[in-house]
Amino acid sequence: MSVRSAGEIFGEAETLALYLGIEVALAHAQAEVGVIPEDAAREIERGATLDAIDVPRVRQEAQRTGYAVAPLVRQLTEACGDAGRFVHWGATTQDIVNTALALQVDEAFRGVLERVERLARALAALVRSHRHSVMAGRTFGGHALPITFGFKAAVWLSSVLRHAERVRAAVARPIPGEFAGAAGTLASLQEQGLAVRRAFMRRLRLPEPTITWAAMRDEVFVRVAALAGLTNSLAKIAQDIAELGSTEIGEVAEPHAGGKDTSSTLPLKANPILCAHTVAAATLVGQNAMSVLLAGRQRQERSGEALLELQVVGPAFIAAERCLDLAVLLLEDLQVFPSRMRRNLDGTRGVMLGERFMMALAPRLGRLQAHDLVHEACRAAIERDVPLESVLAEIPAVVEVLSNAELQALADPATYLGSADAMCAAVLQQASSVIPEAAHE
Repeated sequence: MSVRSAGEIFGEAETLALYLGIEVALAHAQAEVGVIPEDAAREIERGATLDAIDVPRVRQEAQRTGYAVAPLVRQLTEACGDAGRFVHWGATTQDIVNTALALQVDEAFRGVLERVERLARALAALVRSHRHSVMAGRTFGGHALPITFGFKAAVWLSSVLRHAERVRAAVARPIPGEFAGAAGTLASLQEQGLAVRRAFMRRLRLPEPTITWAAMRDEVFVRVAALAGLTNSLAKIAQDIAELGSTEIGEVAEPHAGGKDTSSTLPLKANPILCAHTVAAATLVGQNAMSVLLAGRQRQERSGEALLELQVVGPAFIAAERCLDLAVLLLEDLQVFPSRMRRNLDGTRGVMLGERFMMALAPRLGRLQAHDLVHEACRAAIERDVPLESVLAEIPAVVEVLSNAELQALADPATYLGSADAMCAAVLQQASSVIPEAAHE
């Protein structure tokens, strides 16, 4: 069964239809336990259609009630004739809203998981294709040590795989439904309350709560926080790509847009617009997650903070889906330029390999003396615009330890990658266990 988009899942009409379906499930659960007549439950099911509801009227009256449930129940009661007196029996607004939210979040996370898995496959392909594309690793904006683009993509992938496991855990363990009554004790149903709750959750295929969670919103927050963490990682990836695609670096580029309007003024520009939109969507998810966090500060058994949560959970999923869709589009056809990466590496005249020369000299000179010697040599290489190994070849203390051939061999960045390739292999192996098809051609 295909998963609907978050926009559909959290849409007004879809939400109202879900509320109606929950009322029907509740009526049948109560009939099963013997709380209401079975024919009343059947009548409620017949009457609970969106066609019987004046949606604009519900929308208008919800401005007064704060939630759509009360005006919806009033119309449903009218639509069910004599059986209407059993509609919403023993329930309260939060029972319907929270149960609907559990179902919506559960379905929406399945859509998120599909997108995360596709994203992981795109990143795994980049790892495989560029395990040997040597580039500059950058820290604080400057060249640090050589890495490969495959290594960089593997770092990104490792994060996405962790997020995939978190999302999969959310899919495997939905939020429990809610049936607790006005203050959470199911007092109106007395000794039949728990039996009704059990039958109700069974019909909806939701976990049964041990106790009301209307006043404790952690189940909602941790799931929206998972979205915020996921999209935050995607924003970091998008920012990296935008920076690597800048004019001065030019090592990657967004997929060909197929159009001519990435800049309205400059004909030469191809702005990193996918990256920008990815970051913007992630920012919205993060802001909505903060609102969900604040909505959890409900006072006593229930208070108005819940209204804040109601307005931001849906938009958080919608923005997260957009962020994921953009990231997939960006990464599946990302343009990578290994020759430009190598050119940029060579442009710093070998000073990036200062650590390597230091470690080669350290056994004879001591680490600190070797550090200071190479530091001065790097400064001289930059000032004179000559290769670092040429400067080092002029220093007697270096020549006593390293031959010219050894200096030249040490100057090759492609041979100073440490365990980068082994780590790439390990991440691809991890991908094969989390998302089997991601690790293979």
